[in-house]
Amino acid sequence: MSVDASDGGAMSRLNPLTKATVAIAATIVGLFFGPWYWAGFFVVSLILVTIAGNLKRFLAVFGAAVLPAGALMFALQFFFTRGEPVLVEWWIFEGTQPGLDNAIGFVTRLFVIATGVLLLINLIDLQRFARALEQRGMSPRATYVVQSTFLIIPEMQKRASAILDAQRARGIETDSNLLVRLKALFPVVAPLILNSLTSVEERAMSLEARGMTLRGDKTSLVHVDDSTVDRAIRVIAVIAMIGVIGWRIWRWNS
Repeated sequence: MSVDASDGGAMSRLNPLTKATVAIAATIVGLFFGPWYWAGFFVVSLILVTIAGNLKRFLAVFGAAVLPAGALMFALQFFFTRGEPVLVEWWIFEGTQPGLDNAIGFVTRLFVIATGVLLLINLIDLQRFARALEQRGMSPRATYVVQSTFLIIPEMQKRASAILDAQRARGIETDSNLLVRLKALFPVVAPLILNSLTSVEERAMSLEARGMTLRGDKTSLVHVDDSTVDRAIRVIAVIAMIGVIGWRIWRWNS
């Protein structure tokens, strides 16, 4: 799965480790700030994934998974945190000011982490990222595990879609009301789990085919450059992250 821009732009020429360092640093810094930081981080992320050509996928995952989870967590924090004053009363539930504060803080951190993860997935070419790690001494087996981990969700989505199409072809209704979808869940989930178990053996065979178990130095057709600009960006990102963490600790203790 290649998600890196290949048009020769400045961002596509950056070392994948540089992109990962900046995204992780920005995510960690965001945990110490409020909604305004996340809003700015989200806008910048939209611009970057648009340049990379992955805006549609970024928004699709954020809208389908992150927003519903955020809404659920917000409601749980808002209505189940006791305190005064009470802002909203509905049936047996009470929304309080402490609950609102907790809900905003919790959901903001959730959105910051989710935005950072989606930014990583949509900006980094896994092959170049793995090769960059190998050039720094990481084992090829470990880099293969990293690549496989990132590919698990997209592969399961493709398999689930194929299984759904096969079930529809057999006459099983899968697109009606909630009850019908629940009935169709087992015929979809069971083959998906069996397929996933089968793929474990396939991955083991692919490790053997790639010579992962052989001793000695490995060669690769892919080489990832690490320029002075890359190293400078990583250093600045790490220093900025450490500075923000130190500043927040100082604020808490003062």
